[in-house]
Amino acid sequence: MKRVILFTAAFLITGIASAQKSDKKRFTTGFNLGVNHANVFLQDNSSGGYVQNGLGFRMGLISSLALTQRISFDPKAELSFNTSSFWDGTQEFAINPVDLEFMTHIKVKTKKRGFSPYFIAGPNVKIPLGRNDVLTLPTRQDVALDIGIGLDVPFGKKIRVSPELRYSIGLMNITQSSTISDLKFHNISLILNFSGRPRL
Repeated sequence: MKRVILFTAAFLITGIASAQKSDKKRFTTGFNLGVNHANVFLQDNSSGGYVQNGLGFRMGLISSLALTQRISFDPKAELSFNTSSFWDGTQEFAINPVDLEFMTHIKVKTKKRGFSPYFIAGPNVKIPLGRNDVLTLPTRQDVALDIGIGLDVPFGKKIRVSPELRYSIGLMNITQSSTISDLKFHNISLILNFSGRPRL
């Protein structure tokens, strides 16, 4: 897992560094804000407990390097605040209350410029940062596959606002608890991306 995290971090840094050397028109940076709803799956329910999912929020830093007029490489780093919990019959335990997520999405637009619907897909490495106490379920890092759709809305020549709907499919068993044996963390997010060209 450490190798995956190091590889992802290196990939993000390399992408941003190479973008900074590229033409201004090809590189944008910005931030995003949004809400997310956890969709945690408990595969083995032999413990008799159950999962409760709720609404949270997220925020992050984003960048984009245009590879062609329709395809771009979009590294992101986001904090996800989640409200999932596991009830074992007597106590409630928080599941990943805070995640730090590193994404490397490929974005494909349907139009070269102007208002353009788009699709995204790519890997997401999630690192739990939640409280380390008896009321938080112990979890490990996760690798997920993100897929989503959005709409690029230009404001003038330099600013773009992009509403985006994204689903993140957790691929690993994240639990480190002796109480449950198989837990997959999925979530759905509705996000507003704000981006523009940096002054290089």
